Amino acid sequence: MAIPDRRVGNREFDDSPHLMAVVSHDGVLKVVNAAWERTLGYRSDELVGRKLLKLVDDPDRSSVLRLTNSRVEVTAASPIEIALHCKDGSYRAFLWESRRVAGEPATFITGKDVTDRRKLEVTQSLKIYELYAEAARQKKAGEPKT
Repeated sequence: MAIPDRRVGNREFDDSPHLMAVVSHDGVLKVVNAAWERTLGYRSDELVGRKLLKLVDDPDRSSVLRLTNSRVEVTAASPIEIALHCKDGSYRAFLWESRRVAGEPATFITGKDVTDRRKLEVTQSLKIYELYAEAARQKKAGEPKT
């Protein structure tokens, strides 16, 4: 009979707004908190036992391998950004941190959702681009033809 993970049923673990999980060294999700379902739409039983790599696109695969590497700790000073597939087909972007789990062949990961911030940054960049493009059009329209 398997011993239940000490984090399962832990109020702080489940009530966190951030994605929290324990990942084995081969990248398999062992434990996830309730934020995974609230944010991505997947129930715990749909994730536990599944490789984290299955939730990302190819460009983010190397970042997932770095995040789950037991020899590397990813801190708030240098988080890794990885986008995950949601159950509804959309994507959400997260800033991830990791640390080794003492006494276990696993890594504890925490992901902070930055999707809305990324959308705002893109929107602001587009507005700036549109302003520069409009200024260039106006300048060109004001120049005499040769």
